[in-house]
Parts: sequence; structure tokens; C-alpha cells
Amino acid sequence: SAPHDAIMQVARLLRQAKNPVLLLGLMASQPRNAEAIRRLLHKSDLPVTSTYQAAGVIDQASFHRFAGRVGLFNNQAGDRLLRNADLVITIGYSPVEYEPAQWSNDNAELVHIDVMPAETDSDYLPDVELVGDIADTLDLLTEQIHQRIDLSASSVEILEDRRQQRELLAQKGRSLNQFAIHPLRLVRAMQDIVNSDVTLCVDMGSFHIWIARYLYSFRARQVLISNGQQTMGVALPWAIGAALVDPGRKVVSVSGDGGFMQSSMELETAVRLGVNLLHIIWVDEAYNMVAIQEEKKYHRTSGIQFGPIDFKAYADAFGAKGFAVTSAETLESTLRAAMDVQGPAVVAVPVDYSDNALLMGQLEMGRIF
Repeated sequence: SAPHDAIMQVARLLRQAKNPVLLLGLMASQPRNAEAIRRLLHKSDLPVTSTYQAAGVIDQASFHRFAGRVGLFNNQAGDRLLRNADLVITIGYSPVEYEPAQWSNDNAELVHIDVMPAETDSDYLPDVELVGDIADTLDLLTEQIHQRIDLSASSVEILEDRRQQRELLAQKGRSLNQFAIHPLRLVRAMQDIVNSDVTLCVDMGSFHIWIARYLYSFRARQVLISNGQQTMGVALPWAIGAALVDPGRKVVSVSGDGGFMQSSMELETAVRLGVNLLHIIWVDEAYNMVAIQEEKKYHRTSGIQFGPIDFKAYADAFGAKGFAVTSAETLESTLRAAMDVQGPAVVAVPVDYSDNALLMGQLEMGRIF
């Protein structure tokens, strides 16, 4: 573990803080570390946010203190907690996951807990570093916490707003009945099939943001997801690898149609190896994420459209089982039928991205439902 004196110093900082926040990174998702974080949260009730790479660390018992994930755009509930913080404790975090310039503030004490010393820069200069075994360090810190943290009114407001947004999605997600499918309707449908026994592999594209923000996991390392560093096409190969590592577990991978076509030849590999995976394609016949960035930078788009592809026939041609959602009413039933396939399956879902502009700000569900 980290040195005892340094752990005691952090315990004192926690007792003095009015707006403490935990920021979890990739190493927090190691199962042993995740269990130690859960013990800390159960005893302290600290507010917490995470990078995409720490998906699944927070369990249901602490979900009321989880502000969601942060990354790509500095506009989420977790970002608001970090801006409001007077103490930020990073656990297993590396600046490459979400650059500190996006979230650091000049008023907060900064504590770095990891197996490695901090990679410092002008925006990431920890006041205290607890370097050592993460789980052992956290358990020793938890022993020094004798009561739950009392949150400020501003932190309570941020967390309550986030809870209400989640409730609204859970209750009304299926009411978005347009066709092509609204991203939140599809996220809600995916939430129903991606249970704790399923591994999820996420490609890169506009859908990546909708899933990273609004699809939840309660099992550490259940979700394989990148930072958005030009990783189009990775989900299907990831899924094959995940299925080979754990053959008894169903794997779901998801991509856009553009990303899928960058590695779709690996369907042959999946069929030949007989891996048990479902690949979900969000279809819009465009490189939508590229279009967003072109519009922002050049105020026009170029080279982002492509023609229709019959993905059901394409999957069948490889020997996989192909499905296509043809109406809003058949979304959930088609996904369930595809999940029931033992072996490689592909389902194509037409998606309406017209609300993507809302991702650039603090999205209010009430503007959609």
C-alpha cells in the first residue's frame, strides 16, 4: 500500500472537504480494485464520476452518488461536480483517458491514487500521491472514515438532476417511436439485453457518445470502450477476442455502418470459430461523427455519405444469422431474437441522429420526451 502517513493526510483532507469527488480511471476497473472502491463508497457515500474506461465499477448500492461518465465533451454532470469540487481524488486514472485541462479547477486539492506516480503537467499536479497497491491503499483509507460525507446543496442538486434524467429515460425511452430509431430508444432497448452476464464491445462513432453516457453497467470490465482515438472498426474484432477468452459468456458488439464495414470481413473469422456474439449496427448511411466535426470546423460536409447496404444479406452470406429492424414496433423483439442465436449474428437498426446536436450541451431529457 501507499505510506501510512500519506493515507492519514488524505483522510484529513476528506474530513475537511465540502465538495469532494472521486474520479475513477482504467485501473479502477480491475476487479480487486473495483471491490475496494465499492467498500469505500458504501462507507463514505462519496460522489463519484468516471472516465469511459472505468465503466461498471460503481455498483447499484452507490448508483445514487454516481454522476455518470465523463469524456470527449466537457458538459456532463460529472464535469459539473469536478468544477464544483474542493477535493478531487483520482483512482487508477491516467491523463490520457480524459485530459486534465478539460476538468481540473484551480480551487481543488488533488489526490492521485495509483500503482504508478502521476504523469504530471500544468493541469495535473497532485498535492498528495498515494502510490502503491490500489486496493490495499483504499481499504486503509476506508478504515479512517467514520461517517458518511455530508454533501453541499450544489452537489446534491447535480446528483438529483442526473437521477431524474436516468429515471426519465428508463420510463419513457420506449415512447420514442419514430422510424428510423431515436438513439435513446435504442440505448434503452440495449440496456434490456446487456445484462451482467453479457460483455459489451463499443466501436467509435456518434453512437459511442450516446452509449457512453446513457447505458449503464454494474460489472467491472463488462464494457470495452475506447477514448475516441480513431478506433473505428475495433468492436467486432474485440468481440471475437472476448468470446474466445470467455466462451461461456455472450458478447454484444456495436458499431455504426461505416465502422462495421472497416472490419466486417472478420465475420468470416467469427463464423469459422463459432463464437457466440451479436453485432448491432446503427445504420445511417454516413460517417456521422465526421460530419459533425466537418460542420463545426468548415460549416459544410464532404465525402461522408455512402449508399445503402443490405446487412442482413451480407451477414447471411458469411454464414452468420442476419436480422434487420424494419419498424419501431419490432425493435425489441428483433434484438431479443438476435440475442437468442447461438453463434454469430448481426442486426441492422436504422437510426435517426437528428438530435446529435444536443450532445454538445448538457442534454435535458425533457427536450426529447
